[in-house]
Amino acid sequence: MSRRRRGQLVLLAAAVVVTALVPMLLAYAQLTVGVADDVTDPADEQATLTDATRSLERAVADTTLALANGTDPDSHRTVATLTTDRLASTVTMLESAGTDRSVAVAIDRNASAARDWARTDCPRGRSRAFGTCAVSDGIVTQTRANSTALVAVAFDVSVRSADGTATATVVIRGVRGRVAAGAGADPRRPRSP
Repeated sequence: MSRRRRGQLVLLAAAVVVTALVPMLLAYAQLTVGVADDVTDPADEQATLTDATRSLERAVADTTLALANGTDPDSHRTVATLTTDRLASTVTMLESAGTDRSVAVAIDRNASAARDWARTDCPRGRSRAFGTCAVSDGIVTQTRANSTALVAVAFDVSVRSADGTATATVVIRGVRGRVAAGAGADPRRPRSP
């Protein structure tokens, strides 16, 4: 057998071995990726909590704009009902999206956090011609310029998986976004950032 013939035979044998190894390597890669994805990383709960809070901030800001100047003065209950209706789809979407990450997301409004926030942080002062803040089921409203404005909404957000839980109470201000948050915070006293 000539050298050239022997070299071609070695090259052919190497090609056969590589061809046989490629499917095995792909199967191994898929197996390890599947196993790694099945293990819930504790950071997943916190990431989902952060994503949910940001989505709620956008939804409250959008709701504030949609309801701006569209109500009568002292229509606090009406604004609270409209706010509840507008935020319902976002809350439902966030709670159902948790299953994609193998977590359970629960979002509830927190009336006591809203009352505490309204008592301590409601916009007021000599230079402001605002009415008193009213709280209804975790929603803070205020009469401003002959209209009732959405001022803030307080939420309890909980993300649970088989490996852990991440919770936060957040008070999201309607006009300027989140103003109070605390991971695992006492819902009666939200912390300001």
